[in-house]
Amino acid sequence: MIISKKNNITFIFCVISVLYIGLAIFGGIQHYSPVPHWDMWDGYLGFYVKALSGDWSAWWAQHNEHRIVIARLFFWMDLAWFHGTGLFLIIINYVLVALGCFTFTLAINEKTNSKTQFILFFMYSWMFYWIQNNNLTWGFQSQFILAQLLPLCAFYFLHKSRTTPNTISIKYFFLATCFGIAAMGTMANGVLALPLMTIYCMILHFGWKKTFFLAILSGALVTLYFSGYHAPSGHGSLINAVQNNFSGLIQYILLYTGGPFYYLVGKGNTGMLVAQIAGAFLIISASIFSYQSLRSPPKNTLNLALLTFILYIGGTAFGTAGGRLIFGIHQALSSRYMTPSIMAWVALLILYIPSLNKISASKNIKIWIPFFALLLLMLPYQLKALSSQDNMLFERKIGALALELGIQDQSEIAHIYPRAKRALSVAKQSGEQNLSIFGMLPIKDAKERIGSHSNAMITSTTTLGSLDGTQILQEDERYLRIRGWIFCKDSLSVPNLLEVVDNQGIVVGVALTGQPRPDVAKAINPVAVNSGFKGYLLSSQQGKTLELRGVGSNCMLKVKAPDFLLRVAKMIPTESKTTIRAEEIMPNNEWTGTDYAQSHFENMVVCGSFIRSDQDTGSISLKLRRGDSFFYRSGPTGGHQFLEIQNSTFPKTILPVAVDWSQLNFSSDRLPDEFIIKISDQGTGWGEWSSVAFKNNK
Repeated sequence: MIISKKNNITFIFCVISVLYIGLAIFGGIQHYSPVPHWDMWDGYLGFYVKALSGDWSAWWAQHNEHRIVIARLFFWMDLAWFHGTGLFLIIINYVLVALGCFTFTLAINEKTNSKTQFILFFMYSWMFYWIQNNNLTWGFQSQFILAQLLPLCAFYFLHKSRTTPNTISIKYFFLATCFGIAAMGTMANGVLALPLMTIYCMILHFGWKKTFFLAILSGALVTLYFSGYHAPSGHGSLINAVQNNFSGLIQYILLYTGGPFYYLVGKGNTGMLVAQIAGAFLIISASIFSYQSLRSPPKNTLNLALLTFILYIGGTAFGTAGGRLIFGIHQALSSRYMTPSIMAWVALLILYIPSLNKISASKNIKIWIPFFALLLLMLPYQLKALSSQDNMLFERKIGALALELGIQDQSEIAHIYPRAKRALSVAKQSGEQNLSIFGMLPIKDAKERIGSHSNAMITSTTTLGSLDGTQILQEDERYLRIRGWIFCKDSLSVPNLLEVVDNQGIVVGVALTGQPRPDVAKAINPVAVNSGFKGYLLSSQQGKTLELRGVGSNCMLKVKAPDFLLRVAKMIPTESKTTIRAEEIMPNNEWTGTDYAQSHFENMVVCGSFIRSDQDTGSISLKLRRGDSFFYRSGPTGGHQFLEIQNSTFPKTILPVAVDWSQLNFSSDRLPDEFIIKISDQGTGWGEWSSVAFKNNK
C-alpha cells in the first residue's frame, strides 16, 4: 500500500505504528541477556544436552503439557549455530509477530477501503503492544507465538482454498494442512487446529475427500499427541474447575480474552471489571457474527476463518483456565497470555471493518477517533519498554556465576530459576560442554580461577571502591557472597571481572561488575554508574586483608573481609534449642507480625515483619549474652535484611536467606559478654520478610 501525505489520518497512524514497533524493538534490546531464564534451563539447555547425546525422544518429550517440537528446532539452531547467545531466539519472536501482522494484512486488505486504511497501521501497533513483553523478550517463548500464528495461517489459507480456482485451491489446501500439522508441535492448544479445520471444511462443503482426509489426519495426530501423555503435576483439572469453581472459570476466561483492556485502563479493580466486560463483548460479538455468517457460508469464507480462529483462542482460554485456575484468576492476565488475546481482538476488528466502512461512507463519522484514543491509552505501557533493565540483567549474571562456581545460592539463582538444586544439575552438564553462558566471558571457566595464581598484572593506578557487604550463605558454607563497588579513576573505567586475591597471589574469589550504583555516579563520576559488583569469596578468608584485581585492567583495591560473629544452622525450632525468651525484646519493637506461613511452636513465640504483606518493613532489637541462640527465617528473596550490634564497631551484616527455619548462634569470642542486636527488614518486594522465634516468657 502506498502512503500519501494527503491522507493525513492514515499517515499519522503509520507514524504511530512505527513508533510503537520501534519501542517494542528497543524494549527487546533493553531486556536482552545471554543468561538462560526460567524454563530455558530444562527446556532449552537440558533438551540440547539430551539431544546431543543421541536421545531423539527429547524432541517429542513433553514440556509441561506441551510438545514444543518447532521451538526446539529454534533452540537447536541457537545453540549449534549461534553459540547459545539467545539473540537469535529473540529475533525469531519479533519475526513471528511480524508474520502475524502480514497474515492479518492479507485479511484486512480484503475488507477495507481507502477511508479505513488507518486500521492496518492501528493493527501493527496493537500487535506489538508491550503488555506481551514476556513473549517478545524471552527466548523460550517462540512456541507461544507459533501456537496462535500457525492456526491463523491454516484457517486463512483454507479460506483462500475455497475462493480460488481449482488448481490453485489444491495448493492452498495443502499449505493450510501443513500449517495445521505444524500447530501440533507448538503447544497443547495446537491439537485444536486440525479438528477445527475439519469442521470448517464441513460447513463450507469442501467435498467429502478433503473433509475425510482432515478428519482422519486429525484423529491420527491427536492420538499420537496423547500417546504416552502424562498430566503435569502441580496443575489443576478442567473437570475440578467446572465442578468446584465454575464462576471462577468463567471469570478467568473473560479476563483471558479481555486482558489487553485491563492494562489500557491502568490495572486495579477497575481494570479487572473492564477486562471482563471486554471479554464478554468479544464472545458475544463473535457469536453474533457466527450466526450471521452461518446463514450463508459460501459468501463468508473469510469471516468463518476468522471466527474459527477466535473459537480456537476461546478453546485455548478454556483449557488454560482448567489447568491454571488454581493459581487464581489474576493469572489469566499474565504477560504471556496477552498474545492470543491481542490476536483474537485483531480478528474481531477485521469482522467489524465492513460496518465501519458503511458508517464512514454514509454518516461522515470520524471513526478513526476511538482508535486514536486507544493508541493514546496504550502509550503509557508502551513507554515502559524504555525502562532500564540493568539491575535485572546484572542479577541474572550473578545467578549464572553461582551456577558456574557450583554454589547453591538460592537467593541469586532464583533470578534465573526457582530451584537452585535443579539448576545446578542442569548447569553442571551444560558447563562441562561450555554451552550458552558457560562458554562466554566473563562466566566461562570462572570456577577454574579459584585456587589458581592470579595473572592480573597491576601497575600503579588510582582505584576507588569499597567492599560494602559480606553475606553468609546458609545453603553453602564454603563461600560468602560479597558486594561493593570499584572504579579505576585514571582510566575512567570499570573492569568486567574481578579476582579476589590473597597475600600469596592465589585467587580466593571472583566477582562481576555492572550493578547500577547511581550513588557512586553522583559522588565520583557519571561513568561509574555501573560500578557495583557482586560475587563470591571462600569463607576461609574471613577477617583477612585481600586485593580486588580487575582482569584485563589496572584496577586494584585492598579490602578486608569481615569475620562473622554468628553461626547459622538449618533447624526446626524447639524450645530446647534457644536460650532467650520474649522478655529480651527491647522497647519499640516493630515486628508485630509473624512469618508468611504463620508458624506456631509449642512454648515459643514467633515475631515477624510480615503483618499485612511482603511490603511491611521494620526492626526488632534483642538483648543477648555471648553464647545465646534463637531461630530466624526469611522469605526467598534476600539482601535487605540486616543485623547490627548496637554501640559497637562491628559492621552491619546482611542476614542470609533462610527459606527454612535456622538457628542463629552468637558464640564468637570477639563478642562482649552482653550486647544488643538489631535485626531490620528493609525489603518491600516479593518474598522480602523476616521472622524470629524464641521461648515464651511463661
